[in-house]
Amino acid sequence: MKTYTVETAFDLLKDYKITTHIESVRRWLREGKIKGTPPKSRKEGWLIQEEDLLHFIQSRLPDEIPVASPHTTTDVKGTDREAIRAEMWWELVRKNIFEDLLEVKKTQVRDAVNHMGLSKTFERDAWGIIQEHKRGYASPRIPYLLDAALFNGQRIMLDTTYENKDEQVVFAVLEYLRQKKTKAI
Repeated sequence: MKTYTVETAFDLLKDYKITTHIESVRRWLREGKIKGTPPKSRKEGWLIQEEDLLHFIQSRLPDEIPVASPHTTTDVKGTDREAIRAEMWWELVRKNIFEDLLEVKKTQVRDAVNHMGLSKTFERDAWGIIQEHKRGYASPRIPYLLDAALFNGQRIMLDTTYENKDEQVVFAVLEYLRQKKTKAI
């Protein structure tokens, strides 16, 4: 059976979107919420058995989402991890929990369209669609959470080739609109 350190356990918990802080893992170990072997000295850290960590993860996820060893991309029942992430994402979105809202500016759209090498007609059409996405605000806003944005009721994966979150959202939405327009033709 594989043994995890606090750092490797944190990486796995972060993958399952359970925590974003390593101190949470240490606190759960101290409180006994995660079973682990305490350090024998200050230089050593906690050790966690894979079975105990997977049990903790399962206790934090909805019942219908099974947990698998991180060495596989699918779990025992064959459920894809991306499908699990998407379901958890939608659950948070239904509770109206977002990381932030991107207030989209026309200059952002113009710059992104030029960078993508798309036409002025596409820019005009895309801006018209984006302008309708106001969510009760005076200017268009696109909510995002973790690795995806919500646009026109669709979960759109962010374009991670860009470092800036604003660019990740804008380029992903424009690519979504471009593909949607291509399918309509």
